[in-house]
Amino acid sequence: MKRYLLSCLAICLSVVVGFQIIRIWRGVTLSQKGYTRESLLHAAKLDPSNPDPFHKLGLFYQWNLLEFDLPESARYFERAIKRNPLEQEYWLNLARILHRMGKAAPSERALDNAILVFPTSYRGRWVAGNLLLQRGELERALPHFSYILSQYPSQSSLVYNVWEKAVDDPDFILERLIPGNPSSLNHYLAYLYGVRDLESAKKAWAKLAALGYEADRRETIRHIDFLISCGELAEACHLWRARLREEGLAPPSDGNLVTNGGFEKETVLGGGFDWGIGTVAGADISFDHTVAFEGRSSLRISFNGEENLDFHHVYQYVALKPGTDYLLTARMRTEALTTKSGLKVEVVGVGPASRRFRSASEPLTGDNAWRKITVPFRTPTHSQGAMIRLRRTRTDKFDRFISGTVWIDDVHIGEGKE
Repeated sequence: MKRYLLSCLAICLSVVVGFQIIRIWRGVTLSQKGYTRESLLHAAKLDPSNPDPFHKLGLFYQWNLLEFDLPESARYFERAIKRNPLEQEYWLNLARILHRMGKAAPSERALDNAILVFPTSYRGRWVAGNLLLQRGELERALPHFSYILSQYPSQSSLVYNVWEKAVDDPDFILERLIPGNPSSLNHYLAYLYGVRDLESAKKAWAKLAALGYEADRRETIRHIDFLISCGELAEACHLWRARLREEGLAPPSDGNLVTNGGFEKETVLGGGFDWGIGTVAGADISFDHTVAFEGRSSLRISFNGEENLDFHHVYQYVALKPGTDYLLTARMRTEALTTKSGLKVEVVGVGPASRRFRSASEPLTGDNAWRKITVPFRTPTHSQGAMIRLRRTRTDKFDRFISGTVWIDDVHIGEGKE
């Protein structure tokens, strides 16, 4: 029995504390000094023309657990409105109370008045839209949420989250909710990238193009990077090549699928199918304009001998055909490269497990003049592409801290066997 009473007491305390937390979260705290019912009634009596005590009494009867009374709360909100009908918050609170009381028509009139007195308010549009959604009136809720998307883009993700739960129809959201302007569509795209909704992102991108909007380089690369991250390398490559043409940068015409394989430019478009070069402690990566196998430049990686590196920080994505033989070639030069775990060139399939594959050259160590590296491979069925990268695996050997220098140049991928 004692255990039962203790359990009941714990539950009651949890309810009270939880209710208080919710009140604080909603910005309603009536336990401060001067916010008791008696003090509010006294304030209303002293200054009957002041709407504030009446509004606070409405909140008191709405949120006080011991004296919860929705009709009384509504009456005090109405008294506050009578004294100041231009305060939107009074109308919104009245609309919410009437909604909870099941009085749809009066609640709707209060909402209309709330919007009328402050039509550009985010809060008014948000409350109105949500109450209409709770009543199942999607069509009437749409304009309020569309207004938020257009005028308060920083709050867009909240709107998307609400509507995904309300309709579970991405096409409806794109065609009916999102305002038909490039700015709103770009904000929606950013959200879709974050939640990794590939199909919706494709449709939003197509709608942008249909509007005649010309995406800038940054926006295009962002979309290309997203497609690559989802394994959609074929479509990403199509956009990449179109962007190259737009900027007067023709794709390679010698059958090489690698972008900037000779490292003659430090960037082509940046991102996408350009070289990705990361930073890592223990290695310095740079373009070397004094050493090259052909042309004027190569890529140089210098290791300082202080780290046992797991190196994978030079890479590029390449779009490939499924079920096809390819040959990856490159030229590498090394100087005083230590440890048995040296540098190699690796190709790794991108996409679901069924499309992945891996092939690599033998690692180079010590001193080597320019050597031709070859990596033959065949793509699996349905594969769209791969990542090529320079690779050095961490080792547990005694001689594990890598030092020395590597140059790479003339990276090429083409169809065919060795």
